[in-house]
Amino acid sequence: MKETCILCDFDGTITEKDGLYDFFLNYANTNWQLIEKLWEQNKISSKECLLQEFGCIPNLNENLIDNYIKTIKVDLFFKKFYNLVKSKNIDFYIVSDGVDYFINKILNFNKIEGIKVISNHFEFKNNEFILGFPNASEKCKKNSGTCKCSVIAEIKNSYKKVIYIGDGTSDYCVSNKADILFAKGKLCSYCKKNNINYTEFKNFNDIIVNLFNT
Repeated sequence: MKETCILCDFDGTITEKDGLYDFFLNYANTNWQLIEKLWEQNKISSKECLLQEFGCIPNLNENLIDNYIKTIKVDLFFKKFYNLVKSKNIDFYIVSDGVDYFINKILNFNKIEGIKVISNHFEFKNNEFILGFPNASEKCKKNSGTCKCSVIAEIKNSYKKVIYIGDGTSDYCVSNKADILFAKGKLCSYCKKNNINYTEFKNFNDIIVNLFNT
């Protein structure tokens, strides 16, 4: 069994803002906000939410997404953090209920390589978008596209310690399942309300100082 693994959310955690949310805000018709509210109220699953929200974007195409991705900024200290993680041979995974197309493009654009991504799948085929959910679970109470609880449960079979880093709603369910939790944004409020131990961070430099004393 290996010593330590780090699992990390992507949108709003590694990126300075939730890129997928902002993408819909900029390019989708107003129906997407009604769909988002239904998801926030647990009236529809994240799978249904994503499928319907992407359907709210007229003329969705690769160029539109690729041009938008260039505007998304990654946390200023994330590269330093990831390089430290690699230098110490700590396994690192991005676990996201977003889509791999966005995540991989943003990482590539910022010249960040070699990160394993566990997320929903998105691709274009014959000028149509296709969404897939390879990490869904029938046991998921939230019916998420990517069941983070199932991911961490499987990961825990191989590691003595699991560190989780997150910021938002999709991290609520998994927040009490990590050995060490770093939280910001909505996740902090959720942890306070539910008496879940966490360390607050503003950026990845805070995590560097906490984990590596650097």
